[in-house]
Amino acid sequence: MMQWDDRHRQFMSEHGDDELNSLLLQASRYPDVNMPWLVQQMEGRRKATVKFPTLLQFDSLIYPASVSVEQASSEATATYKASLVRGKEVIDLTGGFGIDSFFMSQQARRVVYVERNPLLYELSKHNFQCMHAPIETICDDGLTFLQTTHRHADYLYVDPSRRDHHQQRVIALDKYEPNVLTALPLFFQHAEHVLIKVSPMLDISSALRLLGYVAKVHVVSVKNECKELLFDCVPQPCESPEIVAVEAGTSKNQPVVFSMQEEQHASVTYVASPKRYLYEPNAALLKAGAFRLLSERFAVDKFHPASHLYTSNEPMLNFPGRIFEVTAVFPLNQQAINQWIPSHKVNITVRNFPLSVAEIRRRFKLEEGGDDYLFATTMSDQSKKLILCKKI
Repeated sequence: MMQWDDRHRQFMSEHGDDELNSLLLQASRYPDVNMPWLVQQMEGRRKATVKFPTLLQFDSLIYPASVSVEQASSEATATYKASLVRGKEVIDLTGGFGIDSFFMSQQARRVVYVERNPLLYELSKHNFQCMHAPIETICDDGLTFLQTTHRHADYLYVDPSRRDHHQQRVIALDKYEPNVLTALPLFFQHAEHVLIKVSPMLDISSALRLLGYVAKVHVVSVKNECKELLFDCVPQPCESPEIVAVEAGTSKNQPVVFSMQEEQHASVTYVASPKRYLYEPNAALLKAGAFRLLSERFAVDKFHPASHLYTSNEPMLNFPGRIFEVTAVFPLNQQAINQWIPSHKVNITVRNFPLSVAEIRRRFKLEEGGDDYLFATTMSDQSKKLILCKKI
């Protein structure tokens, strides 16, 4: 495994901002450095700047191929998972680049990292030492390790591969590697909780039926994009699993915790026109399916059962999502557009509306940007409205 030396550090300091493909093409000009490896490190550091900036303080870290960096958890989601295992013993059964293991080690009592790829294992072991992370490392296939050990932990964390043999993305649980459905009995022999990370595209209700032993579902979004679904499985069937919708990486929005039964029985009021304030739930709530519940918990009215936009006359500043003040409501026609958006520059969101954002922009010659927000939606009386807002 390549490691940093003075030559490569010097080259990095002189060419750290250079275009990477250009450096690869010029490799023959720099025979004293391993250019492919160095470009891999430069690419990894650039991605880390956005994805896990804490790692940048450690100069001697080694980054793997870009696919492993891309598949790793972000710092925001890894930190959230670490909060779930505070004070516990954890076995990370699919260690990968080790991001989850590292952040869990900051809060857990003990972390064991298991990785079957020898190169990735050696790289992560080196990085843990550089970061002074108290993590035990084991190079083995996760299932093989469990079949040959008597060790027990509070949590098993499993982030299965979601690509098939052709490297195509898969969503169905039984297509993952390892197959978490068939492996659950083995998992429960070694832990009281099994935390399984799945595709954010997976249908939560279907996964609950297939897994059957879920105590909690964590729906995690970052910067208003759903990034992870985490199923906390236990050895006993649970009749009413908790669903936790959270925006990670910010203290602005507190997690919203509910059950599907609560959602089904929540009271909701529908209105045919917006009031003074408009509310758009964050991505985690939309994925979690907290639709009726928001109306009851936050004292806001809903536009339509399928629109998922809310309104009130008084500002509900604790609402978990974006909050806007309504400035105008008008029908979708060129005359109204010209009157209310004379600059023809506006940010558009479509919720339960027959036209897409692209179609609205093209038909009415609207550009993206500016300080105004336009919501195209359907109200409870089936009327189609455009709602112009300012973000609070």
